[in-house]
Amino acid sequence: MSRKKKYSWSADGKEIPDIPAYAKGKHLVLQEYIKNWIEVICGHCVFGPEKLTLIDGFCGGGVYRDGEQYWDGSAIRMIRMVEEGLLKVQERKPWYNPDINFIFIDNNIEHTACLELQLKKAGFEHYLVSGKCQIITNNFLNELDKCLNIIRVRRGYSFFFLDPFGLDIQPAVVREIISLGRSEVLLTHMLSGLVRILTRREDRYKKFFHEFEADEYYTDLAEQKDFRNRQAYLRNQGLLLYRQEGNVKYAWTFAIMKNIKTVEYYLIHLSSNSTALEVMKRTLFKYNNLEYQYHYGVYGLGFRELEYYEHNLSIYNISQQNLNDCIDDLAEQLMQLVYEEEDGITFEKLYLQTTQTNPATIPLYMQALIQQRLEQDIKIIRQKKLTQSRNIKNDDLIIKSRDTPLWIPGLTNRFEKVNKIDSDQKINRENQTTKKRRLKPQETTLWIPGLSADFNNEDD
Repeated sequence: MSRKKKYSWSADGKEIPDIPAYAKGKHLVLQEYIKNWIEVICGHCVFGPEKLTLIDGFCGGGVYRDGEQYWDGSAIRMIRMVEEGLLKVQERKPWYNPDINFIFIDNNIEHTACLELQLKKAGFEHYLVSGKCQIITNNFLNELDKCLNIIRVRRGYSFFFLDPFGLDIQPAVVREIISLGRSEVLLTHMLSGLVRILTRREDRYKKFFHEFEADEYYTDLAEQKDFRNRQAYLRNQGLLLYRQEGNVKYAWTFAIMKNIKTVEYYLIHLSSNSTALEVMKRTLFKYNNLEYQYHYGVYGLGFRELEYYEHNLSIYNISQQNLNDCIDDLAEQLMQLVYEEEDGITFEKLYLQTTQTNPATIPLYMQALIQQRLEQDIKIIRQKKLTQSRNIKNDDLIIKSRDTPLWIPGLTNRFEKVNKIDSDQKINRENQTTKKRRLKPQETTLWIPGLSADFNNEDD
C-alpha cells in the first residue's frame, strides 16, 4: 500500500519538489553510511572485494529545492559518497580499484529523465557512458529479479536503498535480497499509514496483512493505551516482522520524528553481518539528536526536526550525556550477563548477544568493560593470562573478579600467580592518586579496534 506521491519532477528539471527537513535527516544518514560502508568493507583487508553493486529502488529525479539552494537526492549522494569513501581507502591502498555499479529505478519516466540530467550536471556522465550506472524506468518490484540476477552474476557486495513513500517493501522482498549473502537493505517504514490500517483491521485490509506476512503481528495494538508504549510496540513489532519473515539476523532503527513525540517513519537497516550493524550504529550516533533512550525505555536513536533547525545539522548538545548514559547502562547490562556465566564469557559472545539491544558501538563496549575492570568487578583473561590491555579481543574471557580462576583451562597451577598480580596491582593503585574517569567521544575514523569486514573471522 502506498501513499499518494507528494514529490514530482519534470524531465527538463524545471519542476522539482521542496525538501522537507525530515527527508534531509534520511539523506544525511544514507550518505554517511555509504561512505563508512565503503571504507570498512574495502579497507579492512589486504585486497578488498572486487565488485560492489548499489541499488536505489525509488530514486526520484535526483535533486530538491532547499529554499534558494538545491539539495541532492539519494542517487547523487550515493555516487558521491562511494567516491569519497574509495578515496580514503586508496590513500592506504593506491592499487585498489574495484568494479562498482549503480542501478537507479523509478516508475515515472519524467523522474528518470530528470535524474539523468542531474547526474550529468553533477559531473557523473561518465558513469552513464561506461554503463557503470543504469537508470531504469519501471516499478522496482518488477525489476527485482533482474537486479538479483545481476548481483548473483557479479557476486561481491550489494546495498539496496528502498524509500517507496509507503509500505511497499514486504518481508518477502527483504528475504530475497538478504539471501544473496552479502547484501544489506536500508528502507523506510512508514508508521502513519500502518496505524490507520491497524486500528481498523477491516476485511478489506486482510489481503494487505496476508501479502505483508503480518497476520500474526501487531495483534495487541489495542491494548497499548499509553501513546508512547504504542509507539514502542509498533517499532518492536516492525523489527520482529522483518527479522522473522525476512530471515534477517540483524536489524536496527533510526526514528524520523513528525513532532516532539511522534515517529513519522523509521529508517530500518537490515543485514546478516554484525559488522554492518556496528558501522550503522556509528553512523546513526553522528546524526542522532534525540536524548538517550528516547524510545520510552527501549534503546533508540533518531532525528527530530526542531533540533535540526535550531542546531544546523550538527549533533544535538546531548551527545556527551548520551555517551555517559549509554556506557553506564551498558555496564549494568554486561555485568548481569558476566555474573550469570560461571565459566566466564568471551568478548565476542558478550557483544553478539547484546548488540541489538543497545546503541553502543565496540569502542563503547570496551570503555564499559575497562571501567568495570578498574573497579575490580571483572578480570579479563587472554591466552590463559590476565591482561590489562585496553584493546579487548574477541576471544578474551571476561570473568567476575570474585571467581577463583581454577576452572579456566590451563590456569590450575597459576592461581597463586594470578593472586600475586592482583595484590601488586592493588598496592600500585593505593600509591597513586585516583583520577576522575573521563569519557572520550567516539572518533570519526572508521578504523574500529578489533573490527574486520567479517567479525566472526577476525584475526587475534
